[in-house]
Amino acid sequence: MNSPKNRVLRWGIAPVGALAALGLLASCAAGPAASPKTDITMAVTGDPVCLDPQQVTLTTALNIGRQVVDSLIDQDAETGELVPWLAESWETNDDLTEFTFELRDDVTFSDETALTADTVVKNLDALFEMGSTASLASQYLAGYEGSTAVDENTVTVNFESSNAQFLQGASTITLGLVSDATTELSAEDRCQTVVGTGPFTIDSYVANDSVVIAKRVGYDWASELRGHSGEALVDTVTFPITPEAGVRTGGLQTGEFDIIQDLPAVDETRFDTADYNIYARGNPGMPTSLVPNTTRPVVSDEIVRKAMLLATDRAEITALTGSSQSQPASSALSSATPGYSSQEDAMAYDLDAATALLDDNGWVVGSDGIREKDGQRLTMSVTAFYGQDVLEATQIQLAKAGIDLQLNIVTAGDFFGAIATGDYDFLSASLTRTDPDVLRVTFSKDAVSKWAIIDDAELESLLTEQATTADTTERTALIAEIQEMIIDRAYLIPLLEVAQVHASTANVSGLTFDSSSRLIMYDVSVSE
Repeated sequence: MNSPKNRVLRWGIAPVGALAALGLLASCAAGPAASPKTDITMAVTGDPVCLDPQQVTLTTALNIGRQVVDSLIDQDAETGELVPWLAESWETNDDLTEFTFELRDDVTFSDETALTADTVVKNLDALFEMGSTASLASQYLAGYEGSTAVDENTVTVNFESSNAQFLQGASTITLGLVSDATTELSAEDRCQTVVGTGPFTIDSYVANDSVVIAKRVGYDWASELRGHSGEALVDTVTFPITPEAGVRTGGLQTGEFDIIQDLPAVDETRFDTADYNIYARGNPGMPTSLVPNTTRPVVSDEIVRKAMLLATDRAEITALTGSSQSQPASSALSSATPGYSSQEDAMAYDLDAATALLDDNGWVVGSDGIREKDGQRLTMSVTAFYGQDVLEATQIQLAKAGIDLQLNIVTAGDFFGAIATGDYDFLSASLTRTDPDVLRVTFSKDAVSKWAIIDDAELESLLTEQATTADTTERTALIAEIQEMIIDRAYLIPLLEVAQVHASTANVSGLTFDSSSRLIMYDVSVSE
């Protein structure tokens, strides 16, 4: 398994002697030392739409929500180790149907109410009841039977059958905890504001304009993975919604923005200087892929899907559209995901093999270069709300095999609307998670997320079995078998491993990623 990439370019780890010399020079300089900047700005690519981290899947929303909401436990982004956070300790029974957490007794929400075992019960019960409204969270709670407050600071969570991925799920922002009052709001109202225990609070949210978060006074329960204790180091963070990449990079150059989300690949070289920091990390989970609805004509044809798999040149897509940290997709899981098993040979680019498959199965090239069979053109659409450049590159490649891929670029709302109704041939999407159960979330017909539409009892059985297998070795073997089956039956056309690439001015320090590649701003400081 490859290690996730996590780098900060140009952060200059200078030798001790050099640092001492720099310190001496600084002490000799005239005037008082500069004060740190307390109100900072990070330009983000889009409107978060909803601020409730238990409901959202958009990266911008998750990056903002991660500053406001803490989780029961934390996960080391490099080692995968789970460590205490709001829970001081935890234990499970042997078959992973029962999880007991001992909570810290000094944690409060920003509305000054205390974190108690009852609060955890209310959170999990409310999440489970939201069902498809909290599509990812409900999958982490697969088989949820209920929770019990044993005493004020002890809570037990029970499942009908083994839940091998719940503990990792408890470290994610998706299962982050909100106040009792927030759990009682409607799903719509929770999207406008949320009360958490995090180091920041929501100060304001103006749709399609900006979000402002403010430091939580008195915060003192960061996990051991953070770089300091006590309150956050800046007073406010403003997130102006700035979709145009040129405006974000221009603002970084002029000093209008301290940090920008999604540094375009074409700009990486320009900002790889001593004046800036670049932050990059590969996303674990499912790579950006074409996710099929196999009830649709043409898409239901396994030969067609296999031809698409072989006619896709992932190395070229990565070179054309990826960042310097992106890798060609090589399985149904990204290489940074625990349990990843390379299927590189089975999905290697081979245009001749792709065309031979279609030829042998009666797909004849028409006058416009697009194949036909029994009056049916070899055309299908892909519905997406981001990654148009990746899809355009894929479209050109598939056309060489006589396959017509039509792009249906829509809003995020329309994208999820298409999922809800099943009105699509392919989705273009990625799904970030550190646990390989992301495959069940994507492919199981019982998953409320309803992404891939596939009716395969053998695959369904394996997806269920891995989720309920407590033995790590046995589960890893099942995950490998699932990846092999998904690629062999072309249930996914992987395109590109996703990497998060952000940039800041050089005076920013302390910006890090969590295990799911979400930003952590608790340790951020900015010198003037």
